[in-house]
Amino acid sequence: MKQVSFLLVLILLTSQFAFAQNTGVVGSVADGSDNSRVAGATVQILLAADSSIVKTTVTNEKGVFLFSYIPAGDYILTINTTDYDQRVRPLEIKEALVRIDEIKLTRKSKDLSEVVIVARAPAASQKGDTTQFSASAFKVNPDATIEDLIKKMPGIIVDKQTGKVTAQGEEVKKVTIDGKDFFGEDASAALRNLPSDAVDKIQVYDRLSDKAQLTGFDDGNSVKAINVVTKVAYRTGQFGRVFAGYGTDDRYSAGGNASFFKDSRRLSFVGNFNNINQQNFGAQDLLGVSSQNSSGRGRGRGGYGQGDNFSIGATNGITRTNAIGVNFSNVYDKKLTVTGSYLFNDGVTTNDNITNTQTFANANSRVNKNQFSDQTSNSGTDNSNHRINLRAEYKIDKKNTLTFIPSLNFQKNNYVSATDLKTYYAANDSLNTYNGIYNSDRNGYNLRNNLQFSHAFDKKGRSISFDLQTTFDKNDGESITNGTYRFFDSTGINFTDSTQNQFADNTSNGREYELDINYTEPLGKKGQLEFKYSPSIAKSEANQQVSDFDGIKYSNLNTQLSNKFENTTTKQGGEVSYRFVQNKDKSFGFGAKYENTLLESDRVFPTATNVSQRFNNILPNAFVRYKLGKYDNLRVFYRAFTRTPTVTQLQDVVNVSNPLRVSAGNPQLQQSTGTYLGSRYTYTNTKNNNSFYGFVFLQLSDNYVSNAIYTVRADSVIQQGIVLKSGSQLTKPVNLDGYRNFRSSFTYSMPIKAIKTNVNLTAGYTQAAFPGLINNVATKTKNDTYSGGAVLASNISQYIDFNINYNLDYNEANTTGGAENSTKYTSQRVGASLNLLNKKGWFIQNDVSNQSYTGLSEGLNQSYTLWNAAIGKKFLKNQAGELKLSVFDMLNQNQSINRSVSEFEITDTRNTVLQQYFMLTFTYSLKSFGKIGQSVGGEQGQGGGRPGGGGRH
Repeated sequence: MKQVSFLLVLILLTSQFAFAQNTGVVGSVADGSDNSRVAGATVQILLAADSSIVKTTVTNEKGVFLFSYIPAGDYILTINTTDYDQRVRPLEIKEALVRIDEIKLTRKSKDLSEVVIVARAPAASQKGDTTQFSASAFKVNPDATIEDLIKKMPGIIVDKQTGKVTAQGEEVKKVTIDGKDFFGEDASAALRNLPSDAVDKIQVYDRLSDKAQLTGFDDGNSVKAINVVTKVAYRTGQFGRVFAGYGTDDRYSAGGNASFFKDSRRLSFVGNFNNINQQNFGAQDLLGVSSQNSSGRGRGRGGYGQGDNFSIGATNGITRTNAIGVNFSNVYDKKLTVTGSYLFNDGVTTNDNITNTQTFANANSRVNKNQFSDQTSNSGTDNSNHRINLRAEYKIDKKNTLTFIPSLNFQKNNYVSATDLKTYYAANDSLNTYNGIYNSDRNGYNLRNNLQFSHAFDKKGRSISFDLQTTFDKNDGESITNGTYRFFDSTGINFTDSTQNQFADNTSNGREYELDINYTEPLGKKGQLEFKYSPSIAKSEANQQVSDFDGIKYSNLNTQLSNKFENTTTKQGGEVSYRFVQNKDKSFGFGAKYENTLLESDRVFPTATNVSQRFNNILPNAFVRYKLGKYDNLRVFYRAFTRTPTVTQLQDVVNVSNPLRVSAGNPQLQQSTGTYLGSRYTYTNTKNNNSFYGFVFLQLSDNYVSNAIYTVRADSVIQQGIVLKSGSQLTKPVNLDGYRNFRSSFTYSMPIKAIKTNVNLTAGYTQAAFPGLINNVATKTKNDTYSGGAVLASNISQYIDFNINYNLDYNEANTTGGAENSTKYTSQRVGASLNLLNKKGWFIQNDVSNQSYTGLSEGLNQSYTLWNAAIGKKFLKNQAGELKLSVFDMLNQNQSINRSVSEFEITDTRNTVLQQYFMLTFTYSLKSFGKIGQSVGGEQGQGGGRPGGGGRH
């Protein structure tokens, strides 16, 4: 803690170097013919280097605009408004305040017949590495959400079942509104809760991490992001909707959202209460329990998960959801920008699950046969989350900025399941069976803090920044396993029975401190050097205590299954990088990082042991961004990385919550190393609105943390004297070379003007190669997936909306080496939707899709059709009210089937799903807006466009 205190003092002292007056830009806009003032014009400042948007504002009623706190440098000033041609001019900022002479605009022309020639914005355009879509070019129904809007945009795919958004082949991890966070890291909150008619533009880009935004140097942690630019009219007003519905089988749905915007002050509320598997924001899982809840007891595959895993949409089974949230943002005195949110989500899920698993054998096994298991499980889950996010950015003056980004998450989870499991080599034999009940209660929290300070020196390009990150997490769990096991001998006739009745108390906690010091120095007119020093220390503790039932209570401590383990990871890293920017379309950079890692693992109980390992690595990185022509550009990037095993992978405790599938950690695990190599090509023709996006990504890893699986043919003694029964399996993490993950995605889009429809064609190929170890023999499982699809999306009007789509996934998994296995699996989906609305408010909605599977395990090859339909009427003033009668699963065929492939097995699952119900729903919409341009200072912080620092390469 003394080191942390010293760092805080250092940051505060450094701020005293700040000096100089505030910088800014002020100007005015007028009509070029009559000198009248132009109010409501959108004014933007872009970086000259790459055209990334720095800030956006709107002219007031006198045509005046004002920007404050713009660092010295070269920029581009753009002015856009509906009635006038666009104006673009260079802008150089050197002085404390730049005053721009009055800018005269030219009106868009009309002919003598009074026919207005409207200059429509292109459907898509490319600005640096940002793809921008004009919302007005895509027609949706009046009550559509942003999610409905982006479905029509080239290269953006919204998974109908999960709600996951993919843009240009990569999953979208972040959505911002006018450059500001909306419910923290929740990508689905804005898309499902805000109306599409509030949108002016959609921007897709690579968002740099908060660390990288301090310097503009990409640290390899960028994520695909979407920024929603709102219309000027919506920046001062109130809008939202509330709804309530009730249906057959006691199905219900109620909730809504409301937003109150006034210039930079924004307040939004969301709510969702239903028992029909609807989520309008993400469900966070910091305890790592979602995978278990979706597949029975999880088959005993080890301890708790690490980090934050997001599951968008409803979980498997039928879920009752109660959720509320509030999001707030404001700018105070043009210096302090605050964004914060709170979200509570409680879900109760019931699920009947069927799981069929094929575990690969190898040539050296006594019985060279694959092992099969069939599991049925009835489970119930009660899961609740509290999420608090805050971002406060204080601009001390033009050269110094302090940013504080804390987040606090709480989770509580109760899970109970009743499971039957049978394992065999062939349909007419038996290895073992299980029947029992598992019950667990878990609760935990995660507190993260990120304190950033940056200082810009007088010399352009010279800066220093400090980024201090702290993380504290705790995960407590209690579970009871009560089951009966039957183990057969080699004849498959004789057997022995055993029972298990145990209580397990698992606690884990961790804390981490990391400091990044970045210094940048200009090198020539177009070059820049970055020097970075990154020390960090992470401490984790895991404690498992297992007690056996003595007939009255759980009082007998089982020392074989109990363990207390501590892990400390200390890192020292130094990095030097160089970046050269010839112009906004051509740039490159390269660098290298030296990293020293000390990994110390200590078992405290039942016996004391220590494992200490030190690793030294040189990690290079490079990128190139090049504009190939008028409409296309190419980006290539490369980065090396390291990964350290988690405490649950290192902890050498045996988990026998399922004695048929036992797992244990491995304190001898080493750090893994790997490389990322990727390339992205974009082509956006603004003349004919054709576009093409291509993405190729390759990840290679050595010392990859994989799994070793051992199937015993006779009762065997393993660590701590634990007996593994015949036919049971032991899984342990091990380091193996040869992991490979290749992904590619291609999208071509074009309009068909004759029918006012956009066509999107997609294709992709993915290969994942997993190294494994089966009974001490090396194997490799290669999973190839070929995908293709086509979408016809109407762009006729708000009254006619149709979508026709087809998607094919062909999957082939091959295991070679000690084990030989090959399977093929095909999934096809064809669907169509038609929404019709007339001006009197009557509407009809239909959504039909057929899903078919071939190549799965017996009983899961299915073809079913899901048909949802609705009819309704809009009424009241401005058609603010709506009454709708809907039917879900009209043909009563809905199903949920999934396949997963790992390094040593293939798993097919089928879960409970909602089936047919009817519902009557009333919805009321609110829209009320003020006047445009009532005051100067409608700055949108880091952009009414893309947030600053996002993907400046």
